[in-house]
Amino acid sequence: MTRPPLARIALSLFLIAAVAMPVLSIPLAVSGLLPMHAEALFLVAPMSLLAGALMTRNSPEAAWALKGLIAGLVAVTAYDAMRIPMLLAGAWPDFIPRLGGWVLGTGGTHLLTGYLWRYLGDGGGIGLAFFVFCGMVASVRPSLISTHPILLSIGYGVFIWSGLLVTVAVIPHGAAMLFPLSPVSFFLSLLGHLIYGGVLGLFLSRTVARTTTGAAPQPPAMGAASQPRRNGLGKQR
Repeated sequence: MTRPPLARIALSLFLIAAVAMPVLSIPLAVSGLLPMHAEALFLVAPMSLLAGALMTRNSPEAAWALKGLIAGLVAVTAYDAMRIPMLLAGAWPDFIPRLGGWVLGTGGTHLLTGYLWRYLGDGGGIGLAFFVFCGMVASVRPSLISTHPILLSIGYGVFIWSGLLVTVAVIPHGAAMLFPLSPVSFFLSLLGHLIYGGVLGLFLSRTVARTTTGAAPQPPAMGAASQPRRNGLGKQR
């Protein structure tokens, strides 16, 4: 078992913290601890810019981060393929435009900003954080990631959903600021996060398979071990 150097661990932890900030900023804003436009300006923006710069480096952590960002964007798109028809049907209110207003500090709604935050910050960000964490764990004990990558990812989706549930159900005014908790919103939000986690799992499974294949030693050419060696005179040794 090899351990990554401390610099690589520190890089992984910073990437995870930086891209988790857009999600963590929501309960902080709902609880009234920090206004979201201040979080966006003084925490999310500088940390995201530094994380983006670090991702341009040629490192295993940057490779995992890029794969996670792509996986997260695809996963949140799959989530919204279920969510948006429910919004249009009136089964579930859409708080994302309100989130955009919080980011801009206008107090109103802003559809484009809200969905940019949802896709790049929330969907892509938490996918990136998950993949960087998996890469860090895989560098120490690969079997923890490679044994059941899809189940692991679905569990991660449920973990993220539990944070949303606490924000809505436990924090005062959470339901009023986001969405009221009902059997329908409970089920649909859980289903969306199961979809999100499942898509992450498909990407993680493929990443793990490619990593394992790339690390595997190449077998000798057919018959190479059985061919007798000959000296310069053509005689067998």
